Amino acid sequence: MCLLIQALPGCVSMPGQQPAIVSSPVFDPLIFFAGRTEGRGNLKKILSSPTPVTVHGHGLVDEEGILTLDQEVLEGDKPPRKRSWRIHRIGSNIYRGSLTDAKGPVSITVDGNRMHISFTMDGGFPVDQYIFLGADGQSASNIMAVRKLGMRVAVLEEEIVKISE
Repeated sequence: MCLLIQALPGCVSMPGQQPAIVSSPVFDPLIFFAGRTEGRGNLKKILSSPTPVTVHGHGLVDEEGILTLDQEVLEGDKPPRKRSWRIHRIGSNIYRGSLTDAKGPVSITVDGNRMHISFTMDGGFPVDQYIFLGADGQSASNIMAVRKLGMRVAVLEEEIVKISE
């Protein structure tokens, strides 16, 4: 539907080229997001100029294998906000979890170096997020799209890196 609507002003387009899906390294969110991470990118919202976004994360995997990822999100001139993820593996390439910004569960599937996260934000906006693990295993490219009534209304492009402690 958005392909037809893209001719209209305001529909937010996806990046031209996404990273390739490769079989190795395999994205394991419990490993990648454990410890400190930092993301930097730009958020493009419908009818708005791009806004810089920085995300500081700290993840910890407990003895039951549940990742708790606490993040501080800095979006443009807005005050910092906190959010928290809880993620656990339910199959070889399938994870489930929760996010304080989400209404309902978070679903995660992994295909090689690509992780697909799907959830609905508070307010009813469906979100699809694709994170591609870099060959170094220490960086990732994140592309997140938010929709309303089937139309893409926001896209975040972000680079995430693990921070050595």
